[in-house]
Amino acid sequence: MVTPAKHNGLATKPFRQIKISSWKVNLCLTDKKRIIVHSHDRSFRVWDLETGTQVGEEWEDKDGAMTIALSPDGKKVASGGFDSAVKLWSVDTGKVIKTWTGHTHWVNSVCWSLDGGRVVSVSWDKTFRVWDVESGKTILGPINTGEDVLAVCYSPDAKMIATNLGSDGLKIWNANSGELFKTFKGEFACLAWTSDGKTLIAGRSKFDTATWTEVELRTNYVNAISVFPNDRILAITSYPEKTAQLWDLEKNQPIGKPLHHQEYVYSATFSVDGKFLVTHCLNGYIYIWDVSIVKEAGLPSDIVSIDKFHFRGH
Repeated sequence: MVTPAKHNGLATKPFRQIKISSWKVNLCLTDKKRIIVHSHDRSFRVWDLETGTQVGEEWEDKDGAMTIALSPDGKKVASGGFDSAVKLWSVDTGKVIKTWTGHTHWVNSVCWSLDGGRVVSVSWDKTFRVWDVESGKTILGPINTGEDVLAVCYSPDAKMIATNLGSDGLKIWNANSGELFKTFKGEFACLAWTSDGKTLIAGRSKFDTATWTEVELRTNYVNAISVFPNDRILAITSYPEKTAQLWDLEKNQPIGKPLHHQEYVYSATFSVDGKFLVTHCLNGYIYIWDVSIVKEAGLPSDIVSIDKFHFRGH
């Protein structure tokens, strides 16, 4: 595979850092330039990205969460925890408003459908379930995946569900019937769809969902990804390399230099307005990067323009 040429130089310093209490966290961004942080000390906190200060009191979480996901309307957070339950939290009150039980082991990943009417969850019990948000009932599943599933992601039209099995491959399911119709071998640690549903990003590869042709973006391990709201930029993190990298999805090549961190990088998330990239590092800091710096790499200014906000999966 030919190594693509990089764009010109790119600034590599974050414009803000936020010190948090935990070495590993789950993150999700609201549309109010705030970030919800769930730490492994079993606390939820909301932080203001512009001031770097905590907003309000922490949310009480006695059971602990392995994963969190913000609803499309920004009003609720779904969490999956060590108690095998899926919980819905009110962003306004910081309280649990619904608890769904059925899994028999830890819940590793959750994802909302675009309309906010369903949540899909995967567990170490080797199943996934689809929940109706209004009734709280399981409307699909449990579907046996055959392996422990690390991540799950709805397609934007909610017709497909992607599950990754880490080093054991990737599976694509019919979201209405639970029928398995595509399986790929390889190592896929994370998942995200573009907003038009035409591309599925899985770890270091991207798939054309019309033909299911795979294009390898890079050879090294990828542990977290986030798609920019206009679908033209991808953020990739590789914790062994202690970096995050912006990627041009149209040209399949990196943008500028890697964004270096002092320790392993666990996550990367774009804000819904496209202004920020937020990363989290093993040293207990959240780093906030100004996405407009991609213009310094000689790219056209419209690469970071957004006509409308898009929903993002896992």
